[in-house]
Amino acid sequence: MADTKKEGKKASSRLLGMKFMQRSMEKEMQEQLEKERKRVISEAEWVLDTKDTTIQKPKIHIEVQPSFLPFTQDTTAGRRSFKSFNKLVEANADQEEKSQRLAREEKAEEATKISDKEFGQQMQTVRSVSKKSSKKRKADGEQANAKKPKVASDTFIKPE
Repeated sequence: MADTKKEGKKASSRLLGMKFMQRSMEKEMQEQLEKERKRVISEAEWVLDTKDTTIQKPKIHIEVQPSFLPFTQDTTAGRRSFKSFNKLVEANADQEEKSQRLAREEKAEEATKISDKEFGQQMQTVRSVSKKSSKKRKADGEQANAKKPKVASDTFIKPE
């Protein structure tokens, strides 16, 4: 009983429910939170000794993948026509596109073009390989025929 008298009287719930009491309790809570934040910040400060550490540059690895988009071709600059609005501009643009396409196709054809001598040599190698394979097929066919029992066409074999 002596302990309860030392603590003092507590405020009633009506008194605590009043606005001025709520504000004062809120101020006390804010002060306590601020003190706690300051204490945490002061404890959390770290000091790094940067004199002994050496910084290495990160190694960068670049992987290049080829693109299928024609970025090397020049884009057309200048006037454009939308939905046949200006026939002259469209005609000029079509002619330029056709000439560029023709030049690209000719360049591709030149890259794949071979001379008559080279073509003849390729055909000879293909022909010699095909002859060897046809001889081998014939030999295999004869061996297969030799393994099969020969049956006269006029005889009838009764199934079991």
